[in-house]
Amino acid sequence: MRFGTHIFFINTKRGIEKPKDLVGKRIGVADFQQTATVWMRGILQYEYDVDLDQIQWLIWEKESRIEISLPKRYNIQHIPAGKKPDEMLLQGEFDAIIHANLFPSLLRADHIQRLFKNYKEVEIDFYKKTGIFPIMHTVAIKEDLWKDCSWIAISLYKAFQAAKELAYQRLNDVNAYKISMVWFRTPMDEQRDILGDDPWPYGAENNRRAVETLILYLHEQGLISKKLNVEEIFAANTLDL
Repeated sequence: MRFGTHIFFINTKRGIEKPKDLVGKRIGVADFQQTATVWMRGILQYEYDVDLDQIQWLIWEKESRIEISLPKRYNIQHIPAGKKPDEMLLQGEFDAIIHANLFPSLLRADHIQRLFKNYKEVEIDFYKKTGIFPIMHTVAIKEDLWKDCSWIAISLYKAFQAAKELAYQRLNDVNAYKISMVWFRTPMDEQRDILGDDPWPYGAENNRRAVETLILYLHEQGLISKKLNVEEIFAANTLDL
C-alpha cells in the first residue's frame, strides 16, 4: 500500500499549476498498467475531474506486464529508444511524470516540482474522505493448486499476518531505537492517529473499499473487461479472515 500523489512531478515551465491543467499535456509513465499509475489516473478523474482521454500518455517500458489491447480512446505512445524519462521531463519533452520510484535528478532541478506540493496533506485528506489507503500488491495462487490444497491460502494469510505483527513489534518497541532518527516517535504517533493501529490490514473485508475502488478504476480505464466482485478474486476460505 502507498499513497501516490508524492510521485507525480511536473515541469513548471509547461503551465501546470493544478490537476486540471494536465488536460492536453504529455505525461510519462513506466507502464500504462502499473498499479500506482492506475490509482493516480483514477484519483485525477474522480477527485479532480480530469479527462484522461485528453492526455497524451508516453510509456518508457519496452514490454507491458501483460499483453492486452488498450482502449483506443487513449493517446498512448512509446518514447524513442535510448531516451531517459527524467531527462525528457527536465528538457520539456514530458510535461509531467508519474513514477513509483523517484528519479534523484528531479529533486535537484529548480524547474521540476511535485504536482501536489502539500502532498502529505492531500494524502491525509484523501484517506479521511474515502477511507482508502491505496493497495498495490497482493499474493496470487493458481486456482488448480488452491482447489487441490485449499489450506495453502489460509496458511499464507497467517504467515504474512505473523510477519507483519513482528514488524509492528519492532516499530513499537520503546526500549531501543531500531532506526537512526532522533524524533521518529512523532511521525509514528501521527501515523497511528490518522491510519490507526493497523495501517496495512490484510484480508478481503478489511480491504473491500480499496479493492472495489481499484476494480472500478481498472474497468473505467479499460484494463479489465468487466467489474469483478471482491468475492470472485479472493479464495473463498479466506473471505472471513
